[in-house]
Amino acid sequence: MRTRRFTAPLTVLCAAVVLSGIAGCGSSDSGSGDEDKPAPGAGAPDVSSIPKLVSVTDKSLPIEAYLLSPEEGKQILRAELVLRERCMSRFGISYQVPDQAAVFEPKSLTQLRYGPTDGDDVAGHGYKPPGSEKAVGKPKPQELAPAAAMVLNGTNDPDVKPGSAAAKGGQDYNGQKVPVGGCIGEAKTKLGYSPDQPAEDGAPPIADKVNTDSWAKSYEDSRVKAVFGKWSACMKEKGYTYADPMKANDDPQWQQAALATAKEKQVAAADVACKAKYNVVGTWFAVDVAYQEQMIEQNAEALAEVRKTKDKQLKLMAEVL
Repeated sequence: MRTRRFTAPLTVLCAAVVLSGIAGCGSSDSGSGDEDKPAPGAGAPDVSSIPKLVSVTDKSLPIEAYLLSPEEGKQILRAELVLRERCMSRFGISYQVPDQAAVFEPKSLTQLRYGPTDGDDVAGHGYKPPGSEKAVGKPKPQELAPAAAMVLNGTNDPDVKPGSAAAKGGQDYNGQKVPVGGCIGEAKTKLGYSPDQPAEDGAPPIADKVNTDSWAKSYEDSRVKAVFGKWSACMKEKGYTYADPMKANDDPQWQQAALATAKEKQVAAADVACKAKYNVVGTWFAVDVAYQEQMIEQNAEALAEVRKTKDKQLKLMAEVL
């Protein structure tokens, strides 16, 4: 499972790796250090240093400065729900937002970005991260009378998305005009969002594009492909045939059971071991970061506005909560 949802730009240096206690910086015969670093392809950003990393769970990506953190996303959603309830109350409607569904959330944007890296986790759960089995479906929403639902959604037209800008509102209810998008749309507007944008997502298109494109470009980068080749040979020695870690991670057979099978755990354990042996995570992370820094520089003006908008939205959220 890839996590591409999503602080300061990070070019991880060897000294930082030592201080973090993740891995040593000395060279090894099986590692992928600077001395055998493949040259980048045409147009690819240079990478000044490739750290030796087993995990990047505690590492940040440059684009995170422009995205909401998981905790900020939760708080934004909470503020939106509070504003929905206040809006409905203004119309004289008793409305309580249903409890939110339990969903699996990685510890960080980077925890599963390059597939699993924790040997203990995969030994017990394979490619299904600990905690993911606890995720449940969406809770049943409160049943509302048609008129009350119209106030909440801005429309009762089945062909119009509830709460969207297309839900024009304007209907009279208890002597008041229903806002565009209903109370759902009003709540988002008060937080600085378009009614058509999920407030809890908080990923403007340009920031989300940098986040996803850097992953895709790094996945195809010659330097990353080089360590993929070593990883693949390592896996073959252990009895498993996969071209790269994502092919193992996304093997359809793992989706056939809710809990990891013995084979899934074995493949995942081999995957993690081979990643560590050939510094797949360190190489991939460094190249991913380099692409992000390149794209952030190319889109500096637009991203500066994104940062201002994010700060404004967090301020509005704080005023609500």
